[in-house]
Amino acid sequence: MTDLTASIHTYLTTAPASGFAGRTVTVRAHWQGDDNLLWRVDVGHDADAGDAAVVKLFLDAGQARGRRQFDGQQIFAPLGLAPAPLWFDRYPEGLARQVLVYRWVEGRALDASNVDELTALAMSVAAVHNHDAAAVRRISPRAVSLDYFWRVLAGGLTPTAHWLDAIACPRLAQLVRALATSAAAVVDAALPWWQDASPTPVHGDLRLVNILIQGGRSLLLDWEMFGLGDPALDAATFLFHEGGALGDAGRARWLDAYCAFSQTSAITARIATYIRLLPLQHFADLLARLSQLTPSDRRDPDFRNNAAFLRQTLAVAGEAAAANLLDAASVPLDEIERLVQRET
Repeated sequence: MTDLTASIHTYLTTAPASGFAGRTVTVRAHWQGDDNLLWRVDVGHDADAGDAAVVKLFLDAGQARGRRQFDGQQIFAPLGLAPAPLWFDRYPEGLARQVLVYRWVEGRALDASNVDELTALAMSVAAVHNHDAAAVRRISPRAVSLDYFWRVLAGGLTPTAHWLDAIACPRLAQLVRALATSAAAVVDAALPWWQDASPTPVHGDLRLVNILIQGGRSLLLDWEMFGLGDPALDAATFLFHEGGALGDAGRARWLDAYCAFSQTSAITARIATYIRLLPLQHFADLLARLSQLTPSDRRDPDFRNNAAFLRQTLAVAGEAAAANLLDAASVPLDEIERLVQRET
């Protein structure tokens, strides 16, 4: 990391594309994201907050993600919803990956128990979704409609059920097929709510770790999945992933505030539809990843050490999917045990 930090410093102070070339740059901190590395730097001898910046080096799909993030922040920074971007360099001199540089913003994490902060976040998200779609030039990697979301999800359920049959997990296969049948009925009933719906700007990765509170305002960070998409999916995914942190009361407060500010038709019903389907997507993703593991993967110490956690996660995910889509269903824990332990 030390060598890479030195390369970042050299790039910032000498590269022709750098907006800080020829200036004094001091690296204050560095940290790692899911698919990127980040540095906080100060520019000038007497740097204040206005001269501080974040340097983001992409490790995966930087060409697309960096451009999307730059676009999102460029559109929404003037509205006080994102840090101001400075530049995006697709071919940074001396570096192997793309670089995005944007203004450092002072702030703190959102307090999920604070009603005012939840409301501020709901207003920020609604403002993004209500923005003029003509200002956005890219489609988000997320699904742009319920029909697209379901076609992708359904396309993976049939081969997963066949795989479960083939490895002698017939009750899990039966559960997957029952969930698919119920989900198809939910989708068919809900599709009219999307009949005249158009994609809107979406953040694409709404998580509490990507929220910054500054003076009562809520700023959104990490716009890598920004583009045109489905606002209901954007909101529902946030509620699904952050349900534990928000709690039932926090989820309800945030949803009420968001729907009050949203200008999207039938938004409450559309979010409710995704909330029923997202547990199935999570369960299906876990099963699909297991199906792709090789015997060597399963013998890896990390996999073996995490086997108990994986069993529990699969069981909870299956129960959540069944609770949302089936009147009553039991998850065959013995087959989940066999699924995790096979070939180890």
